[in-house]
Amino acid sequence: MTRAAVSAETADGPTAGAAGLAESARAVLIGQVVVGVLFLGVWEVAGRQFGHDWTSLPSLIAVRLATWLIGDLWLHALTTATEMLVGLALGGSAGVVVGLVLGRSPVIATVLRPIIVALYSVPLITMAPLLILWFGLDLEPKIVLVTIVVFFLVFFNTFAGVAAIDGDLIASFQLLGGNRREEFQKVVAPASMVWILSGLKIALPYALAAATTGELLAARRGLGSLLAQAAHQFDMTGVYAALLVLMAMGILVSEVANRLERRLLRWRRAAA
Repeated sequence: MTRAAVSAETADGPTAGAAGLAESARAVLIGQVVVGVLFLGVWEVAGRQFGHDWTSLPSLIAVRLATWLIGDLWLHALTTATEMLVGLALGGSAGVVVGLVLGRSPVIATVLRPIIVALYSVPLITMAPLLILWFGLDLEPKIVLVTIVVFFLVFFNTFAGVAAIDGDLIASFQLLGGNRREEFQKVVAPASMVWILSGLKIALPYALAAATTGELLAARRGLGSLLAQAAHQFDMTGVYAALLVLMAMGILVSEVANRLERRLLRWRRAAA
């Protein structure tokens, strides 16, 4: 084989690989669409055949969603998204900071760990009525609930990431003359980044669940409030429509988290 042929084969390799991945992704998407259409078709036929008092019908749900889209569905979705994102920002930031500090301070961690574990052991859903009594029916109690949920998830992940750092690596850095600030910037923070992002990725769906749970208990707006109103009226079409919107938001949140993780940790693919 000539040198030119080898060069051409090497150059075509990545292109062929990318084309194969695109074809595989397209096949997966087609398969998912087919399964979804079949599921909806069976649901529609079964509902019309055996009654749909408790299951509704995909066609009725589609009409309800269209009606909501013309109305105030966007306001409800924006309310839930605001509660989730603000709580995620507050709880995530606090969880990262506290996890890094306690991870590098064994004495303080030993003192505070039982308190943190005790607080985490309390079912967070039981705190929702108390937060509503404190903050009212607006956004504040849901934001606080989301903040608490996200804080614990991110904190424990960050703390575990700091604890997993090789002590020999830190000792070698100190022997090179690095101070504590440089040690944190160049060793601790980068080594913990994978754990931090993993904690944030795990916390995203829980943040949506916490916001919706708070709205289910008491709220003027939000997807949880929309779901609660439909359930109180035994409106099964409205219940399924609200659940469908929540599922769509959950899928969107998961996709955003995956893309963010791939972008921030693209060095792992390069290293591989």
